[in-house]
Amino acid sequence: MAIGKNKAPSYVQSDFELSAKESFVESFDGSSIRVLSFEDVKEPKEEIEILFIAGLLSIFQRWEKVVKELNQHYKVHYVETREKLSSKLVKRAKFEIEIMREDLAYVEKYLGLDKRKYITITSSMAGAIVLENIAKNDITPIGNILVGPAIEIHFPRGVPLLLRFIPPFLITAWKPIIGWWFRRKIEEPEQLRRYLLSIYQADFAKMRKCVIKNANRYNGWNVLKDVTSRSILIGATKDTLHPSEFSFKVGKEIPDCTFIDLGTNKAAHDTPLVDLTIEFMQELVGTRPKLEEKIL
Repeated sequence: MAIGKNKAPSYVQSDFELSAKESFVESFDGSSIRVLSFEDVKEPKEEIEILFIAGLLSIFQRWEKVVKELNQHYKVHYVETREKLSSKLVKRAKFEIEIMREDLAYVEKYLGLDKRKYITITSSMAGAIVLENIAKNDITPIGNILVGPAIEIHFPRGVPLLLRFIPPFLITAWKPIIGWWFRRKIEEPEQLRRYLLSIYQADFAKMRKCVIKNANRYNGWNVLKDVTSRSILIGATKDTLHPSEFSFKVGKEIPDCTFIDLGTNKAAHDTPLVDLTIEFMQELVGTRPKLEEKIL
């Protein structure tokens, strides 16, 4: 799809997304978040399920290809965190990562994953949410694939303060300006297309609160040493938005973690991530050696 300078990309639910079993899981404060469960597995492999949690500004279409390919071999549960458009929130819902991370424990129990083997696959802020839970023993995955985990939420200086004084409807009107900023920051065309699509589908009232509470404030370095489950940390050297060097440092702080560089953001959202997940599953059940560090 070509990206015009001021054109808003359109979003239409695919047949695959509509094929999922949709649930709204009630959490600790009465808010509910959307979960899509893809349980029709055509070519089963290891009996391990996948809890897939996308990051800030992510929508399903950004990850659909990966989820669909993984679903060929595994049950996949796709979770939309509370800052997403789909969530049903109580008044004064909390958005601090240390608090909203509790939603995930309710999802694990609702799906019965606390009694079955599963791994997590996360990107960006969702990685921090998972790591917080594991460190506090509130969820029990046997492994994790972390795509650029955001254990610090960096935004341009002054933006969180500015957002406190700008109503959501005005931020919505600024979507073209936000799109312009991403066009300046992102070099990969496919990554840019996905981000622009996410921007135009975002709930800016919720996003605003999440950014205000976490941007340039959240720091998750202290929980990394307490992450006990096996982890793979994905970096992308050519990703200008999520520096690979930062991810590498995060991986070094997690006790049983291997850093693997997939090169580009596109590879981290495509078949290379699927292939790596299959290899990781094989490692977890002992049918292949432990994955080794890979730096491009």
